[in-house]
Amino acid sequence: MRVRVFLTAALVAVAGSAMAADVSMKVVMADFVNPGALAFWAGGNDPPEGETPAAAKARWAEALKGAQAMQAKGKIIQGGPYTRSGRWNEYAKMMVDISAEGEAAAKAQNAEKAFEIGGRLYDSCNGCHKTYVPRRE
Repeated sequence: MRVRVFLTAALVAVAGSAMAADVSMKVVMADFVNPGALAFWAGGNDPPEGETPAAAKARWAEALKGAQAMQAKGKIIQGGPYTRSGRWNEYAKMMVDISAEGEAAAKAQNAEKAFEIGGRLYDSCNGCHKTYVPRRE
């Protein structure tokens, strides 16, 4: 009986940590990666009509922070409890590497380069999502 109670408690603990990792992945994506990508992409898009120099500076500062966030979180999700089988780490590494290029483009405020890099970043994100994000139908 004691062994059964111990095993049940152990299974509950493991299941709880697995669920926590899943929730944490959602938090990483929703609170850091997605906002980072959106901020970076805003740097490479056409500026809003009538954008002031101060607003442009702020937009590029956010693009830079976005690229840095994607690099940091991309490194984290390559490790445990986040990593998955298949091409997971390849996609995460692509996000890190492409975001590093994006950081340089944001620092230079090079919209053309940021736009090109943003397209490749989208491809890495989209490839991962097609493989690992369950579709709702």
